[in-house]
Amino acid sequence: MADLTLTEVTGLACTALHGPPDLLPGLPHRPAAVTLPQGTAIWTAPRQWLLLHDPATPPAVPPGNRTPLTGARRILELAGPRARDALATILPIDLHPRAFPDGAAAATIGAYIPLLVWRQGEAFRLACYRSYGDSLVETLHTAMRGRA
Repeated sequence: MADLTLTEVTGLACTALHGPPDLLPGLPHRPAAVTLPQGTAIWTAPRQWLLLHDPATPPAVPPGNRTPLTGARRILELAGPRARDALATILPIDLHPRAFPDGAAAATIGAYIPLLVWRQGEAFRLACYRSYGDSLVETLHTAMRGRA
């Protein structure tokens, strides 16, 4: 597994945003992950986003349009030249760079776990409900062993 790394992403606050697309300038209007001054916004559904941001800086949106989720999600990053191959064993989506380029995002399911997956450079990030986190880590380790 030397050419694959699995890392937990920590130190970020997580906030669900819901409302009009102009809630924050630059929010994606389709499945995508974009970097904004406030943090990384990932489209999860029409008029819904997950914002990963500095815990000291809450998003400047009305309280009725945000739900704090810090601690409710576990975020993992899978990186390395075989990351796409390892994820392909558990995800039912096309991860080829033409279909899933840098900044692409998808709400999907992998190993019976609801996931939010996005591409950040050459790495893939996955967010799941915290209670599924250990199971996702084990599943990813198994997928990595088969690809490393």
